[in-house]
Amino acid sequence: MLLSVHIPKTAGVSFRLMLARLFGEGFVQHYWEITDARGRVLTEIPANATCVHGHFVADELAAQFPQAPLITWVRDPVERVVSSYFHRLRDPDWRHPVCVELHRQKLSVEKYAELDLVRNEMARFMGTKRPQDFAFIGLVEEIDVSMGRFFEQFDLPRVDVPRENVNPERRTNRYDLTESARARILELNAEDAAIYETCRNCWSAA
Repeated sequence: MLLSVHIPKTAGVSFRLMLARLFGEGFVQHYWEITDARGRVLTEIPANATCVHGHFVADELAAQFPQAPLITWVRDPVERVVSSYFHRLRDPDWRHPVCVELHRQKLSVEKYAELDLVRNEMARFMGTKRPQDFAFIGLVEEIDVSMGRFFEQFDLPRVDVPRENVNPERRTNRYDLTESARARILELNAEDAAIYETCRNCWSAA
């Protein structure tokens, strides 16, 4: 079994669709609910699951399945926060308190970045785990090369990776921010910045 931690706005929807194709009936999603490959709601992860993917803290399922490799993706923390901001503007999930606060107060991207649940989300989803505790970490900025390494590492057949949930209004590789806004968002996500730097260094050394 693989445990795939979907940190928000790190290509997780595209990765999820690819995993669903690869693992078929053994694929399980773990978001607000646990669902099987046919979309049926489950009370727990079934014994025949071969891959679990979703917004869960790594420790949660690592304790339940200690032998299962952990995998995830990371992204430049500033780009991830800004992507999250625009995603929640155009497609709000009203079950999430951050979406409610964003729309209720009509927050700017910098004010949005100051919300506690927005800050250091990569660190929060990793829980007590560190990058070295993961069997695989992909870099969103190197998605094609990352996917090649993923297929090779886990001896999986290569399949096309769909590009889903991408901001349709984004025209450049980086969001257009003032230097002060970028610096402020980076400051608010110091833990994530450290994680990202560690992952990039490991990536370069591989």
